[in-house]
Amino acid sequence: MEKHTQSVGLPPRTALMFLDEYGNNSLLIKSLFQQEVLKRGVLFGAAHCISFSHSSEDIDMTLAAYFEALTILKSALEDGDIESKLEGTPIQPVFRPL
Repeated sequence: MEKHTQSVGLPPRTALMFLDEYGNNSLLIKSLFQQEVLKRGVLFGAAHCISFSHSSEDIDMTLAAYFEALTILKSALEDGDIESKLEGTPIQPVFRPL
């Protein structure tokens, strides 16, 4: 998993990056992670913006959702079967060349 995920930035604002086998950003891998955390009640875009308004329960719920989603992601990566685990269309780039 270490070669497919990275946490970048400085606390309290960090972001998760999802990388393919060549080290390039992977929207397919990010899509599966995002799908799985959303199922568990966590809205995820990429950045973490932790503030004092987050309770210990909020943080625990988020960590539990991340753990479950990363477990599913690890299994999909090991099986080479990410697309079949997606329940919708993978996310697309926001900015595209003209």
